[in-house]
Amino acid sequence: MQTNFTAEQLKDPGVAESEKILRKCVHCGFCTATCPTYVTLGNELDSPRGRIYLIKDMLENNRPADEQVVTHIDRCLSCLACMTTCPSGVNYMHLVDHARAHIEKTYQRPLADRLIRGLLALVLPYPARFRASLYAARLGRPFAPLFSAIKP
Repeated sequence: MQTNFTAEQLKDPGVAESEKILRKCVHCGFCTATCPTYVTLGNELDSPRGRIYLIKDMLENNRPADEQVVTHIDRCLSCLACMTTCPSGVNYMHLVDHARAHIEKTYQRPLADRLIRGLLALVLPYPARFRASLYAARLGRPFAPLFSAIKP
């Protein structure tokens, strides 16, 4: 893939590494066949190739992340299926990592998203906390109909 980064942008090691990764992509589309989010949703922007275009545009133009870019990058499961299929050896996960770092620097997530992400970060990595939350969810299940009218 042809890139148009300036010499000033390439002084940033993250951008320089992203540029090398972007140059390897030949747009063959093999990655789309193995990407679970693309297979499920059918949106090109939810495929590795589509996300590469979004990341390239965001980094080349030194643009802050917007809601659309964040949505499509966040949908990546980081399953690495695309990397095992790619004949060009595109290191997609490092590119997504750079994009996620850029998003955290330039995008203010809505309060509800920040709270949910913070809660998940406090619970998921810890098996005891995760078990306790599953137990609490079982206890709360009878009350689920009371909350059915509330839409997140």
